[in-house]
Amino acid sequence: MNNVLLLTGKPRTGKSTAIRKTIEWIGPNKCGGFYTEEIRDDVDRIGFRCVTVAGESIEVAHIDSTSPLRVGRYGVMIEPFEQIAIRSVQQSLQHGQVTVIDEIGPMQMLSAPFRELVERLIADPPHIVLGTVCLDAHPVIDKIKNGPGVTVYHLEEHNRDTVPGLLANEIAKRLR
Repeated sequence: MNNVLLLTGKPRTGKSTAIRKTIEWIGPNKCGGFYTEEIRDDVDRIGFRCVTVAGESIEVAHIDSTSPLRVGRYGVMIEPFEQIAIRSVQQSLQHGQVTVIDEIGPMQMLSAPFRELVERLIADPPHIVLGTVCLDAHPVIDKIKNGPGVTVYHLEEHNRDTVPGLLANEIAKRLR
């Protein structure tokens, strides 16, 4: 049985929302790791925040960031991302929780320690991993999506309300 369950889909189809709903159904006490939230102004998305399942959060990308690391229009702040994301994933593994990783994308792949951690988890998942991956081609992310023990679910507008229940059921089977 595959222990790595990953969601993919176009931007803004609801991947992070589906992850949060799945966490609610599984039970937040059974999950660790992190998910991503948009930072918005009155009109548009202007950045991203990394939020641990335990509730800690930090801004990790913003259009006004002076960071030289850019993905699209966003300046990516690697150090804050690494501090919160890597620690939350490691704590989840230590506690034997479902490990949530939202997202495995181009911004996150700028962090070598994070990339190495994810590659190790995918190569030999000691626990259940629930995450999201970008839809677009990316050499490292494509390798992750095609890793052994990985099941990729494609999220679209027509199935985004049912996928969290499907994921929660799949995870419940693995927790037994």
